[in-house]
Formats: sequence, structure tokens, C-alpha cells
Amino acid sequence: MREIISYFLKIGLLGFGGPMAHIAMMDEELIEKRKWTSKEQFLEGLAVCQMLPGPASTQLGIYLGYVKGGILGGVLAGISFILPAFVIITFLSYIYFQYGALPQIQGLLYGVNAVVIAIIVSSLHKMGKSAITDGKAAAIFLVSTGMLYFLKINLLIVLILGGLAGIFAYHQFTQPKKQYITLIPLMLVEPTVTRLFTFFFKVGAFIYGGGLVIIPFIEQEVVEKLGWMTKPEFLAGISLGQVTPGPVVITAAFIGYKVLGIVGALVAAAGIFIPSFLFILAAAPYLSKVRNVPWVKAFLKGINAAVIGAILAATLQLLPTAIMDIWTLMIMLIGFLAIWKYKINSLYAIAGSAILGIGLTYMI
Repeated sequence: MREIISYFLKIGLLGFGGPMAHIAMMDEELIEKRKWTSKEQFLEGLAVCQMLPGPASTQLGIYLGYVKGGILGGVLAGISFILPAFVIITFLSYIYFQYGALPQIQGLLYGVNAVVIAIIVSSLHKMGKSAITDGKAAAIFLVSTGMLYFLKINLLIVLILGGLAGIFAYHQFTQPKKQYITLIPLMLVEPTVTRLFTFFFKVGAFIYGGGLVIIPFIEQEVVEKLGWMTKPEFLAGISLGQVTPGPVVITAAFIGYKVLGIVGALVAAAGIFIPSFLFILAAAPYLSKVRNVPWVKAFLKGINAAVIGAILAATLQLLPTAIMDIWTLMIMLIGFLAIWKYKINSLYAIAGSAILGIGLTYMI
């Protein structure tokens, strides 16, 4: 358990760059180096996390903690991943609402965003080798990338289509044996302790698409309907959520702080993340039981190829904001070389790029 806690505290403290970067870091450290599970099982868990509502990288951390240490391992992994971001954004929320200003963070982002692209590309290549093993998987991968990047089709729809394509491509249709799989729905009892907890619990439980979809939904409710904060305050919270390591939806703690102070930050964060724990810890045992059923195996093989396409599409969308000039291009290339050839830990690469970015910001 100590290994689970120490790793996820570290990635929670240094894991800048959003969910795609977190996924790449977990793949590099926990699958490539520590061998917590196979690449195939990692991709299957990732596919399930992408299909559930809530933050995918947090759910993947909970899943990997479960694989390593059971239910307790999953709980400890999730808490350890979230805790550093919660502490940091609560402190920054205090500074903002006390003094009405944000700390200077642009220099840090200048370097970090560039090296995050290098981390994702390096991990994408490794995951792609495992998921795309033939022409059929390559076709699913390319079509999925195009649907997401060019046509902007919903991620959940693309993953389901990828899974169905996998069944047609890989499943041998024979006379079915009598196999019965009982699906026990997860009954979520909505707590009514406070309006704040209830609202964020609903967001975490029912809104698909990760931070990029959840944040606009929260804005509509919090600013326009509930009136908990002004639009400038909300935009400041988004900025802090983007630069805080760990899950992007930790912005919920900023909103909670505005409403109820430190208690509100804790209540909002608990509300938005608890559904992820419930979903993953309920789904993980079933995944291990059904993953070798022939049609499920084919479905997951198709989804795995689609997931690689989703990561590539997300990376292409991040490029214009991350690679802004020759300096950020150089940071990305040096970072890729350090990670790919010299096997430098991605967390150290992020720390180095942050220092370099701050230095360059003052020099340029």
C-alpha cells in the first residue's frame, strides 16, 4: 500500500498537463517499469474509464490501485492522486478571494505544456504497439481519430462504435453457449447534506466527457442559474484548475471555497469525485470476470484501438496551444528525446520544463 500511496501522491503533485498526460505517465511508470499489470489490461481499464462519466485519469488511477491492492488500493490511489491538487487549489483560492489576484503562472505553463506533448507522444507509441496489431485494428484507430478530430463526434459514441467494429472484426460467430452475465446496476443514493454536495455529486455521476465537457456544464449552472460566483471568478477558477497538477475538475474545490470556505472546498471535491470511486470499484471486479468471454474480448480489442485514436485526436487538439514558437518546439523535442532515448522519468521532465519555461519567460 505504501507504493500505491507514494506514487499517486507524486503524480498528484507533479502531474501537470491534464488527463492525457496523466494517462501517459501511469503507462510509463506503472506498466512499462513497475509491471503492475499487462498493457492489454491497462488499455481495457482505460477504455472502461473513458466510457464512464467523470474524470477519466482519476478513474484510471483508482482502477490501477485496485489492480495492485484491491478495493483499499483503489481508494488509497484515488485519494492520494486528488489530495495534492486539492490542497494547492484551496490555498490558491484563499489567495484569490483574499487579495483578488492570481499568482504569476504563465512562465510555468510555457515550458510544461510543451513537454506534456512529448510525454503523450512517447506513451502513445508504446500503447499503439500493443493495441494496433493488424490492419483491422489500424482501420479502427484511423477512423476513430478522424471521427473525433475532424467530425467532432462524441467520444462515448466513437468508443462504442469501435467496440462493435471489434466484434465484427475479431469475434468468431458460432452457436452460442448458454452464458448468462448478470448486470447489477449501481444504485447511487443521492445525499442531501448540502446543496453544494448534491450538485457536484450529480455532475460527477452523470456528465460524460471529462473536464472539457464538465467545466462548461458547471459554468452554466454555477454562474447563470445558481449565482454562486461571477463569470470572472469562474474563469479564474478554470485557470487555477488548468495549472494545478492532478485532475482538471479540481476546479470544483475553488467553487466550493467561494460558497462555504474550506468546508465548501472539501464538500465540492468529495461530491464530484465520489462517483468515480463508486463506478470503478463496482465495475473492476466484473471486468476481470468477463474480459475473456469471446465477444467481450473482441469488443474490448476494438475499443482499445479506438482509445489510441482518441488520445491522438486529443494530442492534435493540444498542439496549437502547447507549441507556440521555436522555444516550445525545442522543449518538446528535447523532452521527447530525454524520455524516449534516455528513459528520463516523465515527472522529472515536467519539473525541468517548468524551471526552463520560467527562465525563458523572463529572458524573451
